[in-house]
Amino acid sequence: MKDIPVISIVGAHNSGKTTFIEKVVKRLTEKGYRVSVIKHDPKGKAETDKKGKDSYRIYEAGASQVIVASPKKISSFVRTEKPLEPHEIVKEFVIQNADLVIIEGFKSYRGFDKFEVIRKEERRELMVENPTGVITDFYEYPLRFDINDEEPFVQFLIENYIKRR
Repeated sequence: MKDIPVISIVGAHNSGKTTFIEKVVKRLTEKGYRVSVIKHDPKGKAETDKKGKDSYRIYEAGASQVIVASPKKISSFVRTEKPLEPHEIVKEFVIQNADLVIIEGFKSYRGFDKFEVIRKEERRELMVENPTGVITDFYEYPLRFDINDEEPFVQFLIENYIKRR
């Protein structure tokens, strides 16, 4: 397995993490890079399949893994024995030709560079101690990116993560 660079984008609920990640992924893929995203669902509430559909029923019946393949998307549902740490998820499940992995969440996990999203209207301090950088519209930090302009962050990722490997 090649060493795929991994970063984590963290922040409070509704801080804009997903929207920012969507913009970053769009820019990187337009530039020809392959990006894998792992979205943390710490409460297990994300609906990944619809009740009543075959894949949902088969997974609920106890299958260890259900793969739904369509012409442009493969969804995989894997039953695990225990919660997996982000590095285990990357090692076991991320496609091996990815140029970058972006993890949304896992704020307490240590092992990847973290960038925290914090917006002015949140009126809070940082949640993560010593993040690598901050994505914000007001917060001052040594490595700071504008949440309303993803291109500088995209260039930073290319230069510091993708091209370094």
